[in-house]
Amino acid sequence: MRDMRQHKDTVARWLSGVLPAAILVLVGFFSVMTLRDYGRESDAARQTLLEKGSVLIRALESGSRVGMGMRMHHAQQQTLLEEMAGQPGVLWFAITDAQGNIVTHSDPGRVGKSLYSADEMRQLNPGDEESWRPIAIHQNGGEPTPALEIYRQFQPMFASKRHGMRSQPRCEESGGQAASAPQTIFIAFDASDLVATQAREWRNTVIVLSALAGVLLATMLSYFLYRRYLRSRQLLQDEMKRKEKLVALGHLAAGVAHEIRNPLSSIKGLAKYFAERSPVGGESYELAQVMAKEADRLNRVVSELLELVRPTHLTLQSVDLNDIITHSLQLVSQDARSRAIQLQFTANVSLPGIQADPDRLTQVLLNLYLNAIHAIGHQGVITVEVGECAGDRVKIVVTDSGKGIAAEDLDAIFTPYFTTKADGTGLGLAVVQNIVEQHGGTIQATSVPGKGAVFTLYLPMKAREQDRQG
Repeated sequence: MRDMRQHKDTVARWLSGVLPAAILVLVGFFSVMTLRDYGRESDAARQTLLEKGSVLIRALESGSRVGMGMRMHHAQQQTLLEEMAGQPGVLWFAITDAQGNIVTHSDPGRVGKSLYSADEMRQLNPGDEESWRPIAIHQNGGEPTPALEIYRQFQPMFASKRHGMRSQPRCEESGGQAASAPQTIFIAFDASDLVATQAREWRNTVIVLSALAGVLLATMLSYFLYRRYLRSRQLLQDEMKRKEKLVALGHLAAGVAHEIRNPLSSIKGLAKYFAERSPVGGESYELAQVMAKEADRLNRVVSELLELVRPTHLTLQSVDLNDIITHSLQLVSQDARSRAIQLQFTANVSLPGIQADPDRLTQVLLNLYLNAIHAIGHQGVITVEVGECAGDRVKIVVTDSGKGIAAEDLDAIFTPYFTTKADGTGLGLAVVQNIVEQHGGTIQATSVPGKGAVFTLYLPMKAREQDRQG
């Protein structure tokens, strides 16, 4: 069962790493494809209009050449232009001279007027190939109609060069103007459908890209939430394992306390008996003292073990953390002074009282102070700060200037029987964590090796309901 669960966890972690990357690649691919396809439909519609315009221009040129061969009158050319302007989607035809003056127009009323100024004609610079540009045409004072204007040089006399023939220039009888004078033909097509197609393409592209962005954001959010879930689950599993160890230690401690303490009392009594009957300073006397000291140490280990595993009974009352901290610092002041260690604390007069067990909190702080003194050795500073924080909590920060805690040891310092002291039991910080958690709080440790350690206690202002009932 455990192997299956580990296999599922491994697969879940693998998928949590691979799936976001795969979705990111797919989103990027579809985004590129969407942007690449953007404008294809409108380009095709525009190309259709350009081809249609090119065909109409050539047809008009061909009709003009035929008419010239038959000495067509200018009015007949005007009629031809008007007839061709009746093609679907054509708004107007116009032929202008180099100055932009209208020579022929599908609207006879505009003949002789100016279509564009000479400067505009120079900017347009019509050539042998069709050019185009989008324009807006105002008709009858209504909304402007989007249009696609196609234009190039009008070549009724020289278009046959494309077929390997060259027509001889002739003069128009009507105007006496040389037929070879540079002229430009303009066709305006209704581009409403083209504009609608472009708007539809833009809208569809924005929708698709927004959907892809939504998928990407949802994927990333799901990824981060899942990673957070994995971390929370790992913390919960670690906490459950710690609780299981404590339960096992509880059963062990019950037997140890009964089986060891009685013999320890006898050993200590015998040590005292031999010490009283040995000369002070003699070898027998010193051995008896060692026996008594070791018996006391073993008894202390058993007491700490019981303290760790048995439920802590809290005597909750309203306390002022300033008073608790001040009192606890006084208890270690003599030891700190003998090692040239400064104790720094400034009371926070605005700090509200909290529900806590003052004796247990004093025990917690004393343990942290003694560890800090041991880490400093000689000449250093221990600083205690207290204040409010979010969530109706207060925090106590104990900082020392000692040797710090190695990074590989930082996660294990609250584990029972883990110690870096030669004479330590490894239960002190485990007991501290147990007492803090019984208050409904948490404790965290950070450290930079060589620059000291920081222990932060978070305690609720109000006790938990079960603690009040206990």
